[in-house]
Amino acid sequence: MRIVKTALIAISIVSAACASSPTAPQIPTGAIQVNGTVRYFTLEGGFWAVRGDDGVTYDPLNGLAAAFQRENTRVTVVAKIRNDVGGIHMVGPIVEVLSIEIR
Repeated sequence: MRIVKTALIAISIVSAACASSPTAPQIPTGAIQVNGTVRYFTLEGGFWAVRGDDGVTYDPLNGLAAAFQRENTRVTVVAKIRNDVGGIHMVGPIVEVLSIEIR
C-alpha cells in the first residue's frame, strides 16, 4: 500500500510539472492576449491601433507607444478591454495595454 501511495504522489508531481510551461506568459485575470498587426487609421485625425488575428481591431486607450507606431508591425499585446470608457474612433473595443512586444 505504501508503494502505491508513493507512486501516486510521484505521478502527481510529474504531471503537475509537465502541465505548467515555464515559457507561457502570465496573463492577468480579466486580460486578453492578442497577436496582430499595427495599423494606422486616418479617421478622426488619425490614430494607431492593433488589428488582431481574430479579425477585431483593438483601440489602445492612451494611444500606442511611439516605439510601436510602424505600419504592419507584428505584435503581441496583453490588454484589458475597457467597457467603462468611450471614444470617437469606433473601430473596435478600447483596450488598456498592459504589455506589448514585437513578434
